Amino acid sequence: MENAAICGLVNILGEDKVKIKDQSVEVPLEELRNFEEKYFFYFATQYKKLSSLTKVMAYEDEMNRHQQENFAHFDEKAYDRLQKYIDVLNQYGVRGGSYLSVYPLIDSPVDIVALIKQIKKENLKKGEFEKNREQVVERVKNIYQILTKIFAYYHREDVQHYLPAKIQIYNVINNGYNDVSFLNRQESKGDFFEKYHDYFVESMLSYLEENHDKDKLSCTNCERSIRKGEIPYTFINNAGYDMGKKQSNAWSFTNDLFMCPVCRLLYTCISAGFTYVYSQGLFVNDNHSVRTLLNVNTGIRLNVLSLNKTEVKAIDTYAALIRTLQDSMNRQSHRELQDIQIVRYENKRYYFNLLPNHILKTIDKSKDRLTELFNAGFVLNGEYQNLYREIVIRLMNNTNLFSLIHQVLRTKCTGGQVYANSYHIMKMIEINQNFLEELIQMKGLEKDELEKVRRDGYFLKKEYANKNKADSIGFRLLNALKANNKDAFMDMLLNSYMYLNKQVPKYFTDIFLDDERFKTIGYCFVTGMIGEAYKNEGGNDNE
Repeated sequence: MENAAICGLVNILGEDKVKIKDQSVEVPLEELRNFEEKYFFYFATQYKKLSSLTKVMAYEDEMNRHQQENFAHFDEKAYDRLQKYIDVLNQYGVRGGSYLSVYPLIDSPVDIVALIKQIKKENLKKGEFEKNREQVVERVKNIYQILTKIFAYYHREDVQHYLPAKIQIYNVINNGYNDVSFLNRQESKGDFFEKYHDYFVESMLSYLEENHDKDKLSCTNCERSIRKGEIPYTFINNAGYDMGKKQSNAWSFTNDLFMCPVCRLLYTCISAGFTYVYSQGLFVNDNHSVRTLLNVNTGIRLNVLSLNKTEVKAIDTYAALIRTLQDSMNRQSHRELQDIQIVRYENKRYYFNLLPNHILKTIDKSKDRLTELFNAGFVLNGEYQNLYREIVIRLMNNTNLFSLIHQVLRTKCTGGQVYANSYHIMKMIEINQNFLEELIQMKGLEKDELEKVRRDGYFLKKEYANKNKADSIGFRLLNALKANNKDAFMDMLLNSYMYLNKQVPKYFTDIFLDDERFKTIGYCFVTGMIGEAYKNEGGNDNE
């Protein structure tokens, strides 16, 4: 957490305002005197793409274009987009908690809520737009007049000062800490810039000006002298405990873990050290030096938030991690790869993974295959599972992909929702083989050998006149793989080839060498039996 906070502090101030050493960062005290302005400005600008205010302002360009063209190209689709936008405007501008809490801080005669409510959504009957286009456009012009005033309000300097920052308080900042200052329910109203300054900045400055020669306690984080144990770790998410309710957590029921105001200010920067997308955070604790720590996390943030994309997805954090690790590995090619700690924040919990050398090499060897799985997925128990994300999580947990491959094939076999084809499943098998080669030095099959196994499975299925019988055999082979039952698998396989009077491929004798070889060959073969044909194989087995 301290490393994340240090990284966040540098991000907020900017590297040009601090002195970065190998194992420390020096910050001039003057840079912290109005720290709240830089603090909230950082979150407002970094997460602008994910801000609801961006959605509220998104229609302004289209409105200006139609006005400049005198509505020459305003058609029914444009009318429908306007109606959808009115829903967005009401959702945030009228009912959004962050918006409603900021409006009282704005010194303006405009009642923005009443202004938004003047715009009424309409549902045209079929064919009405063509019949009464002129009347519809006139109503749109009236709406545009109101929207012009609304956009002017949101463009105000004081609105832009408060609203983007307020939105990120509950989207990003509270992922790191909670229940103090402006994040306390009783203190949530009012000027949160002033509340942050008084609670964190001013208390720190006062502490630094005081004499601490007679202090008897010390900060358990930095060992500075403190007069009283007034600041526990409780406010940091998942780090402290409520001293009023859980005294038994402390030795002899007496808590002795306290920090100084300087460290408290530092820990408010945890949220700036992580990269968050929709409450899903990521931090790479590559702590060999401050510079490597900053570089790898800056790479993730730029890959996720600063790329020129119209939409940021939660899966982007994993893609950014992989891209950044690959860049880091390319830079480290001249020396041995070192273990890296990955910290994920999901479902209000932290997950820690140490990526050892063999995982980093697996990621590097699989980079092209991973890219092709970015948009592939399937539905399991009513929830969509993105294959890219699931693969990365399993690799970070040092787990093979056999269970994931089985889930996809089983869902496919039972008629479930699968947004992946045989090509994607084969890429998963290849990635898994890379993992096994690095983990246990298993001698893997070449790509063309894996493809031959898959094709044999596909053409065996085509030999059956009864498609249902072929599907049944594929399902039973899949169950044998899940149970790791080589005998049952071979019995069904031999019966199938004997029934069709075909010769059993020689490579099936290798399945008795080890479990990993058995499952690799087995899942390749079942992928062919359950999956669809490749283009050069013909057939109509489309999903």
